[in-house]
Amino acid sequence: MSHDSTQLLLKKRRAVSNIIGSLIVLALVASVGSVILFQGLNQINAFNYDLTLHDKETVNELREDLIFEHVRFEPSTNLLQLFIANIGTVDSTIASVTVVKIDTQELILNRVIPPANSTILIEDHTLIELAPALDIFPNDQWNSTNYNSSSYKITIGTSKGNFFTTLAEPYNS
Repeated sequence: MSHDSTQLLLKKRRAVSNIIGSLIVLALVASVGSVILFQGLNQINAFNYDLTLHDKETVNELREDLIFEHVRFEPSTNLLQLFIANIGTVDSTIASVTVVKIDTQELILNRVIPPANSTILIEDHTLIELAPALDIFPNDQWNSTNYNSSSYKITIGTSKGNFFTTLAEPYNS
């Protein structure tokens, strides 16, 4: 029994070519993959939506951000000027201001700010002027030797429960 090699080559085969097979598999993978992708994206969006509705106050606390643009100790008086900017994405209401002398831990100022005119709108700034009682010696001023050589920790508390802090010291001239 001899096998003729020409007979094997001339034998008709019925099959799918490699290119057509690859295209069919690609179409199948792309359609199933896109369904999984869109389903995942919908679940992520639903989760984010639930988070925003769950506790709006907590979300607003995280979006609040204030910075101290400038702190000015008026040298010949006891006046303290705070230039505050709102760089967050929600309006902020200042509730309290605290000033502590760092070296002696003396509480220079602990003031609750009334809600009227203490709200800083988004991308806005404000000036807060305070007159702390510098009571080590009568009629003390920021340029006196008792106060001009110290650093001060200034803390602003907001109505949402956040605290923003800076360190400052009077300019010595």
